[in-house]
Amino acid sequence: MEKELMLEGMKCDGCVATVQEKFSAIVGVEKVTVDLEGKKATVQMNQDISEATFNEVLADTKFKVTGSK
Repeated sequence: MEKELMLEGMKCDGCVATVQEKFSAIVGVEKVTVDLEGKKATVQMNQDISEATFNEVLADTKFKVTGSK
């Protein structure tokens, strides 16, 4: 299954790398593609993962998930 997450706070390639690393560490996440310009992440998962879970792993960063599709 796939989820597109809208992100707030990303400004550079370092931001992209941080989000990708944090999301990839979540159990059930198989692949993460982060789009800096589009301010979103596309996540391939083998189970449903809540928006809250993604925000939890970003808690120690300046980034935030603001919505999903």
